[in-house]
Amino acid sequence: MLKRLFVVLAVLSIPAGLFITHEHAVFLWHRIPSIDTLFGFLGAMLLIVGARLLAHLIQKQEDFYD
Repeated sequence: MLKRLFVVLAVLSIPAGLFITHEHAVFLWHRIPSIDTLFGFLGAMLLIVGARLLAHLIQKQEDFYD
């Protein structure tokens, strides 16, 4: 139930970003709609993929102590 709520909120945050603009954007990329949502999603995906890759590289074989 809670997982579905998070997914719904994540999906709804993308169109919500289209209607909310930065009035005084300091940086150029803040003028792009939903860039903060996209940046957060890509950052989370990069962390997940990086953690899985790192775990695969450091993990010992099953017969390491044999």
